[in-house]
Amino acid sequence: MTVLKLTYFELYDISVNITLDLNELNSKYLKLQTKFHPDKYSNSSAMEKSMAARISTHINDGYKVLGNLTSRVDYILKINNFTMDENKTFKNNQFLIEQMELTEKINKSNQTQQDDIKNYIKEKISSLILDMKDNLSNKDFDILYENNSMIKFYKKNINQLSK
Repeated sequence: MTVLKLTYFELYDISVNITLDLNELNSKYLKLQTKFHPDKYSNSSAMEKSMAARISTHINDGYKVLGNLTSRVDYILKINNFTMDENKTFKNNQFLIEQMELTEKINKSNQTQQDDIKNYIKEKISSLILDMKDNLSNKDFDILYENNSMIKFYKKNINQLSK
């Protein structure tokens, strides 16, 4: 099997999981780039240079995807052939109400309140990550998708607080 046919998890020799050790990922990234970086093939044939560039791009793409929680979960869903109907809307009304309330709190908050809101959001994300581990092990991909969507909303809230 060629390197380009490997999933990012296979490429990095990391088990498919919601969480991973980012230091391990970084270490493996550096090893892979040392082995396949296009500069190493500067005196090679045009075909070998082209292949090295493609492999290096694959390594870089994998590093970006695996290094980000929501991208990693989207990728896990993808490699499990899960697709979400684009016309289906997010249906967790309780969560959507919470999002509206959070946005209002953020807009009216001072620095101390913002720190409290950030801590609240981080706790929510931590809880969702635990749920997502169960979702993956039970192959509940619909719920995994929804939980990942909620984390994306929470990350937008954190970005809103950072402005």
